Amino acid sequence: MFALEAPIINRLKAVAALDGWDVRGSMREASRLPTPAIEVQCGGAESVQDPCAASVGIAVVWSVFLVVRYSEQAMDRLDAAFSEVIGALHNWRPGEAQGRKWKPLRIDSVKPPVLSEQGLITYGLMFKTSARFEGVRDA
Repeated sequence: MFALEAPIINRLKAVAALDGWDVRGSMREASRLPTPAIEVQCGGAESVQDPCAASVGIAVVWSVFLVVRYSEQAMDRLDAAFSEVIGALHNWRPGEAQGRKWKPLRIDSVKPPVLSEQGLITYGLMFKTSARFEGVRDA
């Protein structure tokens, strides 16, 4: 499921309107600098379908955090990036990653802003997708 990080990052980096945003993944240093930034992180598996079957469906949440410094333009920047991220990812088919076929990403929720003492505002957009994973088949 972690193999989707690179395709999601590449998709966001290809959006011309997000030029100037530092698009980064979970394996980068977590200092939250530079800004504005878009941070892509795997939020884990939210649900498991058919756990007793030979294969199991896993619904994975991908978090896309928009990070800006507080300023008079912060809300305008966040609003524009918010629209671009949804436009790039909602209903997008990531296709195959590590030999697994993934269903389209769907926006699942938007988290309230987090304000830091360093003057940063962070909004989280949560996307969900799913795929099937094979288990051991009894003979």
